Amino acid sequence: MDKLPSYDGFAVVIIVESEILAKKDIATLNDIVEMVEKYRIDAIAIDNIYEIGSEYEIRRFAGRFYRTDLIQVTGSPSSGFAPLSSIGRQMGFSSGEKLNPVRSAEVCARAAIAGAGFTVKMYDPETKISILKRRKFGTGGMSEGRYRRSIEGAVLNLTGRIKRSLNSKKIDYDLAFKKGAHGIDSASFTAYAPRNALFGVVRPLRTSSINVRISPTFTKSFEFLHQGAENERRAAKRYLIVGVDPGMVTGLAVIDLNGKVLHLSSGRGITRGQITRTLAGLGRALIFSADVNPPPEMINKLGAMHNASIYYPEKSLKTFEKSELANRVAEEQRIKVDDTHQRDSLSAAIKTFSFYRNKLEQCVSHAREQAQPVQIDEVKALVLRGMSIKDAIAKSQAPVVEPILPPKKRHGSERQIIKVLEAKYDDMRAERDALFERVKERDEKIEDLENSIRLARLGSLPKKTSEVYELERRIHVLLGEVASLRGQLDLQRSESLRLASLIVKLVSGTSIALCPISELTKEALRTIKPVGGNKIAFIERMEKLDDAAALDVVRSSDLTALLVHDQPPAELVSKVSDIGVPLLLLHSLSYELCRRMAIVDRESFEKALESAKKELVEIRNKNPKKVLDLFEEYRKERQKETLRKA
Repeated sequence: MDKLPSYDGFAVVIIVESEILAKKDIATLNDIVEMVEKYRIDAIAIDNIYEIGSEYEIRRFAGRFYRTDLIQVTGSPSSGFAPLSSIGRQMGFSSGEKLNPVRSAEVCARAAIAGAGFTVKMYDPETKISILKRRKFGTGGMSEGRYRRSIEGAVLNLTGRIKRSLNSKKIDYDLAFKKGAHGIDSASFTAYAPRNALFGVVRPLRTSSINVRISPTFTKSFEFLHQGAENERRAAKRYLIVGVDPGMVTGLAVIDLNGKVLHLSSGRGITRGQITRTLAGLGRALIFSADVNPPPEMINKLGAMHNASIYYPEKSLKTFEKSELANRVAEEQRIKVDDTHQRDSLSAAIKTFSFYRNKLEQCVSHAREQAQPVQIDEVKALVLRGMSIKDAIAKSQAPVVEPILPPKKRHGSERQIIKVLEAKYDDMRAERDALFERVKERDEKIEDLENSIRLARLGSLPKKTSEVYELERRIHVLLGEVASLRGQLDLQRSESLRLASLIVKLVSGTSIALCPISELTKEALRTIKPVGGNKIAFIERMEKLDDAAALDVVRSSDLTALLVHDQPPAELVSKVSDIGVPLLLLHSLSYELCRRMAIVDRESFEKALESAKKELVEIRNKNPKKVLDLFEEYRKERQKETLRKA
């Protein structure tokens, strides 16, 4: 394709095996997209990619194809450029004359078929935003936990604010963070935008406890790969299954449609741009796979970037499943899996290949039955995208050449009309060119005036003194402290709301409060106040019950029930049942903890108490001898108590 000099369009020539399949004198970018889909074009050749438009427009145009390369035949910034006419003369496609747009498009296509030019790979600019704590936690005193909560809460608060700012400006980003005990320990954003696009959205921050850094990642917008080497051509045609394990440390595994591992790596802070650059030299991503359900957001974004599908298992893979998959492939292909991130990404890719393996083998067997040669990898890719095997084989074969019909002969009157219209067209084109020149002059004048205003403003600004810098530093410190205090205030508010809710429940009678006792003694049991006519002993530690003296105290008391945290051993349950006191489990009730006190829902407590009493009665009915022994023991205890009083 070649840009028309006086029209917002392109001349297009389609060549298949050195034969011209179709021509179009004037075509828009949308027309070219339709032709690429119709004729299943492998590559688009052009003498200068910036004829398409700006970098954004070039990325947008190339992103509409999943199997078509963009080739610049005149060279690259690193190797230099050559005129298209000289390239055509060297390769025997022209005699060195000045080429019209249609002829230029033909020379571009033939040069690309001959292996000349560079394949253009496109990448987005990246900016890294890091949120880090400035101090390390160590062994401290009573305030260590409070300080840790304060720092991690402030990091969590800042992470949410930056996330909302990026979303409001519709800036694409990846987020990786390390969880802490009370919030977020550290976080890292990778924003896919230049640094100047983040002014007014995110700003650096340095306080006594938190540091926010913004640093651009210097990457190439376009990468030019020479497409003359045969192995690079084969790699460009290869379709890939990519397993990704995102996080602070990201694992990446790449296999082809035959299950062969082509790449396996892991690293800290790997971005989508780095993954794209890695895949550029291996082939085209067809499926991105995850080892968990639902898949991470990064994998969904990678699929959208590469126009690829997403695969994830019905249930997240367990550790032993991932180890079995990775170890089996490592032994078969003699590769080394260095860490768990490589293991997880490799198991995700192998799981995807295993899921589609039967369908891929069917593609191979059907392709071998065809009389005409078939591109097997192309058939596999189309089938994995949802097409039937029969339709995929038909589509992968050579397209039917549509004959170019000769133009119809026009009568004399038609020729006269055409001449008049051509004259009008020339006049309008000349007028349009004159208007373009006037607009260009106006734009240059506006730019000069804007530069003058900018310089005048810079000259009128006062110079910053050391006091101003000190005040700015103090402002940054105070802003950090304000953010930290806001995080603490949010925690206190949520705790206050919870306590207020518990108080309302206690006052209304829908909940009851049970205080734990430290020892099972008569003095401790006397301190227990009845709740709704029931005297409940709440015991925090199970070993307090596993004592004969404690059980004697319980037997001689008027307790309604015992409440414990966890399920006690069966032997201890039997001992408590023998003394005739119901045993309740705290975790079987609806409750909340307030310090050491348990706030229990009254309805769930009463149901559990009634159920425990019924179970105790059933146990007694099943073993009447135990009941008689219990009464006899109770009678003896009462006699002893009467003698002591006498």
